Amino acid sequence: MYPRLQLLKQFLREDGAIFISLDDNEIHSLRFVMDEIFGKQNFVTTIIWQKNFSTKNTAKHFSESHDYIVVYAMNAPVWRPNLVARSEAQDTRYKNPDNDPRGPWTSGDCSARNYYSEGKYAIECPSGRLISGPPPGMYWRYSRNKFDELIADNRIWWGKDGNNVPRVKRFLSEVKDGLVPDTLLHHSEVGHTQEAKKELVSIMDFTDSQSVFITPKPTRLIERIASIATDPGDLVLDSFMGSGTTAHAVLKL
Repeated sequence: MYPRLQLLKQFLREDGAIFISLDDNEIHSLRFVMDEIFGKQNFVTTIIWQKNFSTKNTAKHFSESHDYIVVYAMNAPVWRPNLVARSEAQDTRYKNPDNDPRGPWTSGDCSARNYYSEGKYAIECPSGRLISGPPPGMYWRYSRNKFDELIADNRIWWGKDGNNVPRVKRFLSEVKDGLVPDTLLHHSEVGHTQEAKKELVSIMDFTDSQSVFITPKPTRLIERIASIATDPGDLVLDSFMGSGTTAHAVLKL
């Protein structure tokens, strides 16, 4: 793999990235090789892909449910992933129980664990209940003055009865167009190995089950990677081709 990875590095643009899928057997060896070729400073993350959705009771030790996708950038300080589009299910979390003219919103915690010198003060709920301070070991995210500004702008939710611990309103119209990519990819979002094999069998005629490519990836997984790592007009290289999933996914995009 060493000379192949050295060669692949030469193909990358300054703002390019490489995603390598593998299991537990070689991931530690790969990290050493990648650190030497790309530099430790260009390691981005290790993604966990849930490749199986059911437990295999025939496993000798543990039933493997995931593989890894190791990500390095040509220049990590420069490289940035694209946002992931929010799903309809995620958008439905935004409601508008108080008919705010700014539209649907969801609420976030007003407290955090990080120390904040101005984050300790008492709060009175609209119902009259006095909250002596943030939860133990926590601090309010906002200073008293900022918190009063949020109240005046109707950005604090006290619950339907005005008696709950305050939560800050986050409007759908004001959030980013997508979500920062997560390092945990659930099979429900990007597919699993059974889905990949069904896709492959549906488009290719194999003589028997032994002839089917044994480690295909679902196109949804590669679509996710391509969508966060590339823009229209970019070049995508699959150096091992395999069952052609990358070409399939890129064409779909």
